[in-house]
Parts: sequence; structure tokens; C-alpha cells
Amino acid sequence: MKIFAIIIILIGIYIIYVYNKALKWDLKVDNSWSQISIQIKAKISTIPNLLEIAVKYAEYEKDLFSTITKDRVKLINSESANENISSNSELNRNVEKLFAVAENYPDLKANETFIELQKQIRVSEGKIAIYRQFYNDTVMLYNRFIQTFPHNLIVKLFGYKEKEFLKFDIED
Repeated sequence: MKIFAIIIILIGIYIIYVYNKALKWDLKVDNSWSQISIQIKAKISTIPNLLEIAVKYAEYEKDLFSTITKDRVKLINSESANENISSNSELNRNVEKLFAVAENYPDLKANETFIELQKQIRVSEGKIAIYRQFYNDTVMLYNRFIQTFPHNLIVKLFGYKEKEFLKFDIED
């Protein structure tokens, strides 16, 4: 009887260990996504100021400004992580077009606020790239943990499921 009780206690301890470990990895995945989200929000908040300045100098680029505004709204309204990353990539391509167009407008290119906003956007993008890699690394470790036997049997009881990796364009 004592041996049976000890075995039950050890199994209970192991289940608690696996649950806590899965929870830890789940929280790490959520945290790594929030780092990406913070940088995307910082970039999104910079775009209106960038466009406001650009409109003053580059009035013939209204189609590009409109496209960037639509891309920004699409990014704000994106629901899944991969939709978010895809919308961010689309916005990036058009913002880079704006930076290229700025070369044709010396006054815009020389505007200190425009230069600072351009720098902020590029810094945010660099951080997003780093955090994206960190997110995928964390998802890989989480998925590996919950797929490993016997963890996979235990985590199913608690509803843990595999997380999806972020997909991104080669251009990014």
C-alpha cells in the first residue's frame, strides 16, 4: 500500500512539473509576441506624423500616401500573428518606397523631423526582426516540449496545443 501511495505521489508531482513547465513556455511565447507587438505599435504611431510631413513637401505622391494609410489600418485591424506580420511587411515595402521618393524632394529629405521619424521606423523594424526570430525560437522550444513523450499525454489534459511559427517574406 505504501508503494502504491508513493507511486501516486510521484506521478502527481511529475504532472505538476510538466504542467508548470508547459505554462512557463506558454508565457514565454506570449511575452515574445508582446515584444513584437510593442514595436509594431510604436511604428504604427509614427506613420501619421511621417505622412503629415511628407504631404507638405511631396504633394504629387498622394497615391503612395493613401496606400500607406490603408496598410497601416490593415495592420491595426489584423487579428492573427501571421496576418500581423504579413501586414507589417506590406506596410514596410510602401514606407520604404516613401523613403525612396523622399530622395526626389530635397526639402523633405532634409527635414529634421522626417529624418528622425525615418530613423525611429527603421529602429523599430530592426527590433521587430530580432523579436520575430526570438518568437520563433521560443515557439520551437515550446512545441518540442509539448510534443515529447510523455509530456504530450499530460499537456493534452490541460489543453495545451502547438503554437504556429511566424512566417515572413524573404525580403524581410
